[in-house]
Amino acid sequence: MKSIPISACLFICTLLWQVAAVAQPAHAPAHGARDHSPHVERQRGGQDIGRHERRHRDERVVDLPRINEVELLRLLRQYDVPRAQPLPPGIQRNLERGKPLPPGIAKRFDGPLASQLPHYPGYQWERVGADVVLIEAATRIVVDVLVDALR
Repeated sequence: MKSIPISACLFICTLLWQVAAVAQPAHAPAHGARDHSPHVERQRGGQDIGRHERRHRDERVVDLPRINEVELLRLLRQYDVPRAQPLPPGIQRNLERGKPLPPGIAKRFDGPLASQLPHYPGYQWERVGADVVLIEAATRIVVDVLVDALR
């Protein structure tokens, strides 16, 4: 019986090991590999950051207007703004910060109250059902919602 030289055995083992490493599927990271999936990112200290937080961390910080809810509610009572019914649940779910205001459901404040509401350049107040909404005027993106302020 003939024996195989050690150098040939080492060559074959090395070749098989490299083929096995190349054959590793992309979705199955090797032992000790870092997870670079789009859903989870690791922070120092091993803490997971979800896709939502990472997106906000990577974006520029925008200084949004500070809203004094107590003062706004006092103005609404002082000017006796008519009460309103809340929106249906399906439409209410579409009314949230960071999303565009659904078309055709908002009404602007008018009269003396409109001039007394806090003024933020580039933003405007509107009422949607029983809610008071601050939107970015140019994009119609909702910045803040005061739920049931007109109820």
